[in-house]
Amino acid sequence: MRVCVSVELRGYINPSTPCHTTPHCTISFALLTTIQTSFLFFLSHFLIMDKIHSHRQVAVIKHSLFDQGYLDEQFIQLEELQDDANPNFVEEIVTLYYRDSSRLISNLDHTLERNPLDFNKLDTIMHQFKGSSSSIGAKKVKAECTLFREYCRTRNGEGCRRSFQQMKKEYAILRKKLETYFQMARQAGPKETAFRPK
Repeated sequence: MRVCVSVELRGYINPSTPCHTTPHCTISFALLTTIQTSFLFFLSHFLIMDKIHSHRQVAVIKHSLFDQGYLDEQFIQLEELQDDANPNFVEEIVTLYYRDSSRLISNLDHTLERNPLDFNKLDTIMHQFKGSSSSIGAKKVKAECTLFREYCRTRNGEGCRRSFQQMKKEYAILRKKLETYFQMARQAGPKETAFRPK
């Protein structure tokens, strides 16, 4: 019986070919087929459940970014532009944002070190930074940009410095959170449609 089963498992004979060794051989093959089918079913079920769990984790992270005020509706609009042809569209946009905005932050740093402060230049640079932040829906960062520009308008140097430090803090926190979100989203795989957090 062992020889017959071993041969069938290795594919040397057609499973439909009757085995003449013993009457128990057919029963053993049927049992193995049942075990194999059950294993594949449970494996498929496990993989599906794991994928569902991963998508739920991604959804939780995304909800938290909105609930905590880090992102706004613009981020959802970006995700709605993402499709099968470009599944990493939003991540690429955010990567470009952080790459380009680092230059603007460096310019602001240097300009804030000068004495007297050039408020017009500071306002111009921050205007560019605010526009970039708005394009990805960076809500808290954008709010600090608005406050910074208000301090520029009133020629409040200390307010500008204080707001700039808070803006950099929000900027760094969002970057870390988005990196986690995109990493989890890649692991979970593509999802059919973007959802709007309530």
